[in-house]
Amino acid sequence: MLAAVLVSASALGMTATGASVAPVAPRTVLTPTPKVYVYDHCPFCVRVRLALGIKNVKHNVEFMANDDVDTPTAMVGKKIAPIFVHGDVGPMPESLDIIEYVDSNPAYGPTGVIRPASGRTDFKAWQKKVQTPMRMLQRPRYVKAVGFPEFAQRDGRTAFVKNHQLPPYEKPDWKDDSVISQHQREYLYEQALAQSDKYLPELNEAFKELEAMIHSPECATEGGISIDDIDLWARLRSATLIKGVEIPPKVRAYLDYFAELGDVPLYDTMAI
Repeated sequence: MLAAVLVSASALGMTATGASVAPVAPRTVLTPTPKVYVYDHCPFCVRVRLALGIKNVKHNVEFMANDDVDTPTAMVGKKIAPIFVHGDVGPMPESLDIIEYVDSNPAYGPTGVIRPASGRTDFKAWQKKVQTPMRMLQRPRYVKAVGFPEFAQRDGRTAFVKNHQLPPYEKPDWKDDSVISQHQREYLYEQALAQSDKYLPELNEAFKELEAMIHSPECATEGGISIDDIDLWARLRSATLIKGVEIPPKVRAYLDYFAELGDVPLYDTMAI
């Protein structure tokens, strides 16, 4: 099990533009301290980290190596993340179940801080639209960038490449050694990274569309912080790992605001 500190403007108590962000909930410090077992790159893990940060609940983040099967299996019976543990509570998997539990329990501060999902379909449609360019740009960078605790050792990187396909492969074929070897998988990852310029224009155009969809830097959907933000921000965060991506002003402000409010750093300093 590994731990690391990722540096961002949030470490200085401000957004990347220098603006301070006021908490939306009082600080909650519990004994024992809640723990969440995660992979740093995992958007489902980021959901829980972001929610705990928004609620201002002090918690410990335990980063697992990407090839660590024993730790999560001992807790919940399979390799999965995130996992929430707090005293007699848990181990609890499933990001949205964890968030619902924490935000409905007064032991973790004011309840109902995070509104339910709005039911908007445009964000899901946008995510589907950018799935291919995002995968081609993100996944090779996860195992190449310096700073991800789950990929600090070769075994973790190898496990990720084997388990995360690149288009046009579907996961069953990608993971089948009789269809594609590990050497071929790693070659395709290198090729995808080398062809970043092929996918960046499509992603940059999509970000222009997203700019109009986000209500404000403080909430994607009018009415306040909701599960819409928990899901969208967790998926957008990895875009800051991509050097050359053009993030419009409102989307950038949105990323910066929740990085500070949720105390989950962005990847700008690691971008490649």
